[in-house]
Amino acid sequence: MTDWCPDLSRSAAPRYLALADSIEEDIASGVLKTGDRLPAQRRLAVQLGLDFTTIARGYNEARRRGVISSLVGSGTFVSGDKNTLPIGVLPQNPTRLAAPDFSMNLPPEPSAPELQAKMQQSLTALSADLPALMRYQTFESSEQDVKAASLWLHQAGLAPDTDCILIAAGAQAALAAILTTLTEPSDHIACETITYPGIRSLAAQMGLHLTGLDMDDDGIVPDALEKICKTGDLKALYLNPTIQNPTTYTMPEERRHAIASIAARYGVPILEDDPYSPLLPSAAPPLAALAPRNTWYIGSLSKTLGAGLRLAYVQAPTKKAGWQVSRALRTSQVMPAPLTVALATQWILDGTAEEICAAVTRECAERQKLAAHYFQDLAHRTDPNGFHLWLSLTNGWTRSSFASQLRGLEIGVTESDAFTVNGSSPEAVRLCLGGPVPRTNLNTALETIASLLDSSPEQASAYF
Repeated sequence: MTDWCPDLSRSAAPRYLALADSIEEDIASGVLKTGDRLPAQRRLAVQLGLDFTTIARGYNEARRRGVISSLVGSGTFVSGDKNTLPIGVLPQNPTRLAAPDFSMNLPPEPSAPELQAKMQQSLTALSADLPALMRYQTFESSEQDVKAASLWLHQAGLAPDTDCILIAAGAQAALAAILTTLTEPSDHIACETITYPGIRSLAAQMGLHLTGLDMDDDGIVPDALEKICKTGDLKALYLNPTIQNPTTYTMPEERRHAIASIAARYGVPILEDDPYSPLLPSAAPPLAALAPRNTWYIGSLSKTLGAGLRLAYVQAPTKKAGWQVSRALRTSQVMPAPLTVALATQWILDGTAEEICAAVTRECAERQKLAAHYFQDLAHRTDPNGFHLWLSLTNGWTRSSFASQLRGLEIGVTESDAFTVNGSSPEAVRLCLGGPVPRTNLNTALETIASLLDSSPEQASAYF
């Protein structure tokens, strides 16, 4: 059914609420029946003389109420009531029907029943030894845990020294412990001028002066690094060189050699934060492989196996340096959670981790295709293997006005201010394409964002 057109003149409510109310009323009266296909949003916007974003907001509200559902490539269908989905749409957790929150940078979640069952079986198997995993553990990692960490670091392009491997409760905990041993309050550290917000927070809390270095399409500019190194004040360099968060650039091998060489020559330790390289079919060698005795490598599992594991494998430059950081880790976190360490170890050793990474990579590719379709004429940067993108705003949109309009549509994005270290923040936002949101809802949200950018802020605001 594509010729349905609601009469919104009877309602004094905002147009988007009137649309959602009309859908519910017509379902109750029998005008709309379970399985009926609603008009495309653009077509309905033309028929009603409304802006696309108003129609999108109305459909989002009706989806939130559970009376309609969307199917990528097929359209939007009447569910009939909150417990009935349209024909051809598989049941989903109700929380997954909400509009996507693009602000949280989470990987897509594996949905294949076989893989989910395998993941669950691992947890069930560990429950046989649950009492032991609920106790305090010695801080020395077990042979099996170190073996798993070594395999994970090896697939990232390292030749890990097991004496230098540490296990931390996530990359943030690892970075905090490393900086605790390398710096004192008021010391200077450097990073990309557009960088991961976590390093900004750490620097602020630890009283460190953070300097953003000029960037080009290949990452930080070598001359900018050498210039600050010559001052003699720089205590550490933080980098996220592979599918960087948020700009998605990946530093090519030649640039990595240049950066590693400069840092080593001036004795400036590198903190290489590398959660995304497992998603790449082939990656440039990590900086830690080029300057192993000058680089701390942090391989987080949060962007591949799951953020809830709160686990990262760290390759220290030397055994002595690793021992110093291990003391800081023990002071701040006591130990990484034994249950998650054991689960990650089992997944890595029995091949489940490899399957999860492959599933995440495949889903990233599909989601990137959707983004490429809607954003092909928009200024954006992304990596086909990643799950976030950097969207530059045009047509008079500022980051604040754009984010505000999207919040009205219950779509979250992260403004560039969260990532900017020096100077003015660009008119840009980061979008995450992963998380628990199904592709159906992602498709609708991306279409909404693209259509919003087709209009000006003044045109959009007239309808809210």
